[in-house]
Amino acid sequence: MRKQRAEKDYTFRIKQDLAAANVELTKRAQERNVISSAERQWKNMYENIKKEKQEALEQLRELQIVVNGMEQQAKEMMETYEERVNYEHWQRIEVEEKLQTLLDQAEGFMAEQEKVAEYWKSCFSQLASLANEAIDDVPRMLSNAESSLKFYNPSEDVTVFIEH
Repeated sequence: MRKQRAEKDYTFRIKQDLAAANVELTKRAQERNVISSAERQWKNMYENIKKEKQEALEQLRELQIVVNGMEQQAKEMMETYEERVNYEHWQRIEVEEKLQTLLDQAEGFMAEQEKVAEYWKSCFSQLASLANEAIDDVPRMLSNAESSLKFYNPSEDVTVFIEH
């Protein structure tokens, strides 16, 4: 009986040990399943991130191509603009030179016309002076002519002129 009891105790302990080992193994299996699940999730996340990274890199390459194209267009536009500005600058210089030439010609013409005007003023002044002297002499000459005539009968216009 002792032997049976010892065997029973031994069997009972082995069963307890096996039950504890089973519980431990079940926990480890659950942990392994959890870890395996987490590992799959991490792998999926890693693959997704890797895929997103590739897509982002591809988009970046495409955007770099677009940016390079835009930079080239901007450079060409800038060169065209600079050429146009230079062209307009030289045109402005030419126009200013032509304008200055015209202004110089106009000043010369105006100076010449002032001389002509002065000449004609002088001539007119001399003519007016001569006419005034002639008019001043008319009454005296008429008076001399009257005295030399036996009779004097001037027209009314001449009389008004003389008396004026």
